[in-house]
Amino acid sequence: IVGQLVGDTGEVVVIMPGGANPHTYEPSARDAERMLKADVVVSNGLDLEEGLLSVLEAAEGEGVDWFLAADHIALREGEDQVDEAHGHAADHDEDEADHDEDEADHDEDEADHDHDGADPHVWTDPMLMRDVVLALEPVLTEAGFDVGDNAQALASGLETLDEEIATILEIVPEDERKLVTGHRSLGYFADRYGFEMIGTVIPSLSTSGEPTARELAALIDDIAEHGVEAVFAEVGTPQSVAQAVAGDSGAELVELSTSQLPEDGTYQDLIADIATTIAGALGEEASSS
Repeated sequence: IVGQLVGDTGEVVVIMPGGANPHTYEPSARDAERMLKADVVVSNGLDLEEGLLSVLEAAEGEGVDWFLAADHIALREGEDQVDEAHGHAADHDEDEADHDEDEADHDEDEADHDHDGADPHVWTDPMLMRDVVLALEPVLTEAGFDVGDNAQALASGLETLDEEIATILEIVPEDERKLVTGHRSLGYFADRYGFEMIGTVIPSLSTSGEPTARELAALIDDIAEHGVEAVFAEVGTPQSVAQAVAGDSGAELVELSTSQLPEDGTYQDLIADIATTIAGALGEEASSS
């Protein structure tokens, strides 16, 4: 996305290679040097790039402009936080009484990019990426990049992509729009296109989590109860565990790339591939075969 926005007006260096797990990637000395010398560093935010945080913070401390995509979109909470919020309605009055104090701390929290518990997988909704593009354009312009009309053209293209994704998914009946994934990576996609997240092999927003036997047994029961047709495994999903969950529940195991661009492909291709894979596994033809 940054490359499409910048075009030939500057050099875009991607630190993490294709296929790298962002939750576990560790930067090299060369990576650190590149970030410290950059005009602008663009990252996802929400601690997705766990191993890069110390270098990112060091670059910001050296005066490098650090743009966090997640600071410019409407965030969804992680599942743990959503469940906890649902169980504390009785505390509403007490929370309201603390509102003024919390509000006073808000600006400081924003400066620290603090969104504890929020879902970092923002790129799975192309309309959120449109918001990121429009927010990034003035930052790049101020840094000396002549992006011209690229931002509006790219934003318009992402709106078209959103419509195309909705069309691809039309073959999935409403009562079949149920997702089980490797980890909690498709929350924004599910919200955007009307899917229900039934469960995940790794019950975490990060692939570094580990499922317990009890959690896996509960997931298998949920898959059977909801009639879920497929389990989508991703980079970082333990293959043997995913195979066991699919086999014991009777669901099909389907490989899904949620974080790696297709070879010689674009972000748009990635999202289209996600939608096409899901539609192929859950669509009417798949259900009837």
